[in-house]
Amino acid sequence: MYQDYSEFEKFYRSDLGKSLKYLVSSKLKKYINVYEKEIVGFVGYGNPYLDLIPKKNNRIFNFSSQKIGIGKNLTKEDYVNILFDEEKLPIEDNFFDHILVIHYLENVNNLKKNLRELWRVLSPEGTIYIILPNKKSSWNHSLNSPFSSGFGFSKNKIHHMFEDNFFEKLFIERLIYFPPWNLSLIQKNKFLFEKVGSYFWKFFNGVYICVAKKRLYATTTQQHVHLVNKIKIVNKTK
Repeated sequence: MYQDYSEFEKFYRSDLGKSLKYLVSSKLKKYINVYEKEIVGFVGYGNPYLDLIPKKNNRIFNFSSQKIGIGKNLTKEDYVNILFDEEKLPIEDNFFDHILVIHYLENVNNLKKNLRELWRVLSPEGTIYIILPNKKSSWNHSLNSPFSSGFGFSKNKIHHMFEDNFFEKLFIERLIYFPPWNLSLIQKNKFLFEKVGSYFWKFFNGVYICVAKKRLYATTTQQHVHLVNKIKIVNKTK
């Protein structure tokens, strides 16, 4: 379930989907700071969150995998919509200033290759925002959830994921404590669930909101270090 554009679209039209979008968007707004003429990429199913980025003077690319597909409700004037094969984005190196990834990484066959590809197309000091399901939460297991089709994550796994793939972690925040049930009583009290859940059920959040920067490594190998030391010794003997 939830590997198709129509399924995601139907979910986000429901009251449950609207509540999820509202809370995720509210949190992301605190972190996303896009300046004029910057380039932003959405990867996975980012359609509900495209309005987080001001269209004026910014270029926005919306990437959907072959599994999900692309809907027809987005105009070409607003966004560039691109279908892509997993592990290969048809974009040059260091292209994006910001990338938002949602409903994607939990479904890929090779997590490392996909993260390295996202690292490749992100500009130096560029920022990536990733929404991931918590493996302990019902949002990762319920058929009502758009996060139920793939594997879940722990906070520790996310930390190592960034470390192993050349990203500098900025924040990993827990969010969504109301259950994935499309009941009006739950939707009306979602803020109460968030407040109570973050205190009593802290480790059972529905999703993680992760923010990281592209990290560049200096090319100082052990061989280079030895060469520098030799030069210092030669200079001292002169």
